Amino acid sequence: MRITLLIIYFSIISFLSFAQPNNNTQNNLNSIENSSNSFEGSIKFVQKTLNDTNYYTYHIQGNRVKLDVHENCNNCTGLETSMIFDLEKKTIKALNPSRKMYINVPPKPYIEPSSKSFKIIKSNNNKKIMGYKCYQWRVKNVEDNTEISYWVAEDNFMFYEELLHLWNRSEKHAVYFLQIPDIDGYLYMLSVERTTLRDKKMSLEVVEIVKKPIDKSIFEIPANYQSYDH
Repeated sequence: MRITLLIIYFSIISFLSFAQPNNNTQNNLNSIENSSNSFEGSIKFVQKTLNDTNYYTYHIQGNRVKLDVHENCNNCTGLETSMIFDLEKKTIKALNPSRKMYINVPPKPYIEPSSKSFKIIKSNNNKKIMGYKCYQWRVKNVEDNTEISYWVAEDNFMFYEELLHLWNRSEKHAVYFLQIPDIDGYLYMLSVERTTLRDKKMSLEVVEIVKKPIDKSIFEIPANYQSYDH
């Protein structure tokens, strides 16, 4: 039984890379919690690579974010994994709905990428996505042979920058976005990763965004879940 739990644990870790926000973000976290204007609701993303299509839904309320993950499915209803983030307490919990178990995942210190070759262009190009006027921001790194175009919207998305620091995804669309200055309150409705020769590698797109009150109970571990730690 213990070996099985260890296998599950490392499977979760291999899917997710985590980090701890820098100390200078605490004021931003307080403003998220105290601002009645901060975004509350649900946002659904679709991620497409050459081989897979994955679905992510964020549920946001103040400093708390729940992420539901669906993998390798089309219009799927089955839930693969859930994550609960507390941006103020800097905690992460990974849930396995099929086994009704969860694990506390210790954050690691956030480390800036070693490359200093990021070129950032904030253009006036814009288009409507999901009802938002989105501007194109581009980040290019010749060393990585990568350019990512972001179509960003501003609507008090105060949670997103802090979530990316805490979650610390290794995917370039997250790493590159954090290199852009003054992103507090912004969210990309579409990001497209290409090689410098313009070959498309990955896209991440918001396909649904709903402002609505979120029941705080969804950020709690269900009573019938057991901890992997025991």
